Amino acid sequence: MKQKITEIANLTGIEIIGFTNVLDYTYLYEFLDNRTQRGHNSEFEEPDINKRLDARNVFQKCKSIIAIGVPYAEGFKKPDANDKGLLSVSSYGEDYHKKLGALLKKLAEEIKKDINFEYEICVDTSPLIDREICKNAGLGSYGKNTLLINDKFGSFINLGYLLTDLEIECDNRTNNINICGDCNICVKSCPNGAILRKGGINAKRCISYLTQTKNYISLEYRKNMRNQIYGCDVCQIVCPKNKINSQKETNQDYSSLLIDMEELMQMSNKEFASKYGYLAGSWRGKTVWKRNALIAIGNLGLESMFKTVENELNSPSDMIKIYAAWCLMKLNKEKASEILHNSMKYENDTIRSEYMKLAEAGL
Repeated sequence: MKQKITEIANLTGIEIIGFTNVLDYTYLYEFLDNRTQRGHNSEFEEPDINKRLDARNVFQKCKSIIAIGVPYAEGFKKPDANDKGLLSVSSYGEDYHKKLGALLKKLAEEIKKDINFEYEICVDTSPLIDREICKNAGLGSYGKNTLLINDKFGSFINLGYLLTDLEIECDNRTNNINICGDCNICVKSCPNGAILRKGGINAKRCISYLTQTKNYISLEYRKNMRNQIYGCDVCQIVCPKNKINSQKETNQDYSSLLIDMEELMQMSNKEFASKYGYLAGSWRGKTVWKRNALIAIGNLGLESMFKTVENELNSPSDMIKIYAAWCLMKLNKEKASEILHNSMKYENDTIRSEYMKLAEAGL
């Protein structure tokens, strides 16, 4: 059955495929609980650990899992940003959630021509631990940055899987292989020191996480976000396992990852959805992108945008006001101090407190 399904997958255009019938992940409970206790997880993860520990919580009839990987970022080199914002290469082209979802649906339909079965499609949306499932299926091994690294394509692969009621005999890879050895390049290169020396990640320091969260971003973390509007590629770009990928010839134009921040600041929600709605990174919405743009404008020192940023002090969003104030102080401290002092009396306690914090920080 594995051979037949693999042949169907290859004909469907899927090169990376694996199988696992490991459905119970209670062996990860201590690790996940410890990560939670240390505050290293993000709010995007399912808070109830027990819901994450059995594939049958998502698909009750599950007996085996067909996992696939789809390479992306072929020949990727980070485009020169200058005065632009930057999206992660994971947000290049069509939203990978839709792309993989459609591919898995097509795969299932092709399999059903020969084998009758029931299934559930999962692409980064279930409470389950996607990388653990795909690792068990043999798609790759964990790097120190917690990404799954495939032998041929490195870590630039999008993952998805079918939970099925098929009984497939599988060669499971439940033990992690140390593919990084003594290499610590990603650990040293991570802008906010989110990657732990022995492997693992503190999500709350990760730039990719910071560009997505709606929670308050500490002053100490903002500088290293540089000009990122969504996501971060640093630990993948520097990884030696991705060297072959970066050397490939490509006709892809990655300059589309650059964002005109002046335009972004003026956009309506409808205009944002029309221009960026097809991208994976657009799910967080215009307000979070604008927040990240304000951080980027401050980090890049784009004083020509001072008036644009000042206008955001009138935003109905407290979040935007807070980061606009920080950005103004980065662009022109003396001018911004006077503006914020004059507007402080009209603001609520939260905003006033933030203005005072900026003054005390000497920004």
